[in-house]
Amino acid sequence: MFGKKKERNPEPSFQRDAEYTQSPEESERVINVENRPEKRATSAILASDTEIEGTINFDGIMRIDGKVNGKISTESGELVVSESGIVNATITTKSAVIDGRVDGEIIASDKVVLKQKAHLIGDLQAKHLVIEEGVVFVGRCNVNPKGVKSDNIVKKGQPKTDKSHQ
Repeated sequence: MFGKKKERNPEPSFQRDAEYTQSPEESERVINVENRPEKRATSAILASDTEIEGTINFDGIMRIDGKVNGKISTESGELVVSESGIVNATITTKSAVIDGRVDGEIIASDKVVLKQKAHLIGDLQAKHLVIEEGVVFVGRCNVNPKGVKSDNIVKKGQPKTDKSHQ
């Protein structure tokens, strides 16, 4: 109890912009480094007290704890909507983990995971889908693990046509 102080492992932190105590020359140097494409941040967090309207484009991992209205897009990234996250947007991503509320369409080139407290009101398209018990999902779903083009899928009630003889 009164012996050695326990070493605290600091929580993982994300790279921050220039500190307020830095001189303008140091701040400028940090900003220049941050804006170079090879130094892009690999993670971003939208805090719970933040609201964004518009389009978000990102690479890497983006966690949304706040509110977003508009469009979210990434070709190779992963989107995480936390339990406190509220998204009203069209989402195009490689993969997504949803634990909050999403009103809108999700198009994922790989995988979508709907966690226990997720609410998805809208359509979903993905190669792979995981739905935990307790999820609310109202919309259409297209899960296509082999990436078959929708032109090759025969809709129920429609006769199959052979396009090679046309």
